[in-house]
Amino acid sequence: MLDCTFDPFPVLETERLQLHALTLENAGDMFLLRGNTMAMRYIGKPVLKSILEAEELIKNYQEVISAKNGITWGITLKSENTGLIGSIGFHRLEKQNYRAEIGYMLHPDQWKKGFMLEAIEKVLAYGFDELGLHSVEARINPENRNSAHILVKNGFVKEGYFKESFCFAGVFYDSEVYSLVNTL
Repeated sequence: MLDCTFDPFPVLETERLQLHALTLENAGDMFLLRGNTMAMRYIGKPVLKSILEAEELIKNYQEVISAKNGITWGITLKSENTGLIGSIGFHRLEKQNYRAEIGYMLHPDQWKKGFMLEAIEKVLAYGFDELGLHSVEARINPENRNSAHILVKNGFVKEGYFKESFCFAGVFYDSEVYSLVNTL
């Protein structure tokens, strides 16, 4: 079974990005991210309405990390003082199956710059090399073709299509499931 200890919190870096722990100091930026209707279009969660809601979300992420049930990083650019531009993490860990579900989002101002491709690659390396994961899955809205493209570029394979498998705000949505198995 996986032993997921996130203390100290693993700060990850790529050529252009730093992936770090989310703190309450990030609440304003998290509100700008999760309060953006375009960014939230395919996420299937409510758009944040206040900084207080952003603080509660960050506290929830911190509790999940403390319980060793998942980990979420904030994404910032190394070269600029732009604040939080996105988030990424293993939102659900199936410790007994050595499997995790990855989730991510990026502010629309940062789309189509290759940042998420870079972040996913680094988080996958951490998951496979440090956590000892055997496989990672991603569940996306089938209309989000950009997300599907990023997953495929990172080696994921589409495993399934589920009709009306997800309910948000009283509406049922289809889901696609992609996965990547560690072959090393």
